[in-house]
Amino acid sequence: MSKHEKAFTSTDEVDPDLLRRTEAAFLKFMAENDGKMPTQQQINESIRTSFTRLGPVFRIVKERLLAMQTKLANMPEVPEGLRLAHEQMLHNMWARTRELQNSEIVDLRRAQTAKDDSHRREVAEMQEIIAKIEADRNGQEVRANVAEKEAAALRERLDAAVTELAAATARLAERDAIFAMLMPQRGVDAQSDRLDACAAKPAKSSRRG
Repeated sequence: MSKHEKAFTSTDEVDPDLLRRTEAAFLKFMAENDGKMPTQQQINESIRTSFTRLGPVFRIVKERLLAMQTKLANMPEVPEGLRLAHEQMLHNMWARTRELQNSEIVDLRRAQTAKDDSHRREVAEMQEIIAKIEADRNGQEVRANVAEKEAAALRERLDAAVTELAAATARLAERDAIFAMLMPQRGVDAQSDRLDACAAKPAKSSRRG
C-alpha cells in the first residue's frame, strides 16, 4: 500500500456514521453468506451512497475484518484447562438460571393459586348472595300469593255483605211501607176508643148518685 492510499483511507477523513453503517452491512452480509466478503456493489445496495464516498470506507472496513480474521487464524487452540473452566462456569450459570427460573415459576404458581382461591371465594359469596336473593324473592311471591288469596276471600265476603245489606235494606223499606199504610187506621181506632171512654164516664157518675 502506498503513502497516498494510507492517507486516503485514514479514518479521520471518513464519515463516522457511514463507517458504522458500512461495517454493519459487512457483518450482516458475511453472517448471511457463510463468512464470504461482499463487493462494493452489494454493500451499496444497503448503504445507498455514491461509490466515491463508499470506496474509502469500504476499504477501511474490509482491512479491519481481514486483519481480524488473520489474527483469529493465527491464535493457538484454547487450553484444555481454560476450556473446562469455561464449560464449568457456563454449567454453573445455567444451573443458577434454571434455579432462578424454577423459583419464579413456583412464585407465579403460588400467586396464581392464591388468585384462584380468592376468585373461588368471591364466586361462592356471590352465589350465596344470589341464593339469598332468590329465597327472599320466592318468599315474597308466596306471601303475595297468600295475600292475593286473602284479598279475594275478603272481596267475596264484602260482596256477600253488600248483597245481604241490600236485601236487609229492601226488607226494611218494605216494612216501613207496611207501617205507613197501617198508621192512619190506628189513628182512627185510637180516636174512637177515646170517645167511647168519655161517653162511659157520666154513666158511672149517675150511678154513684
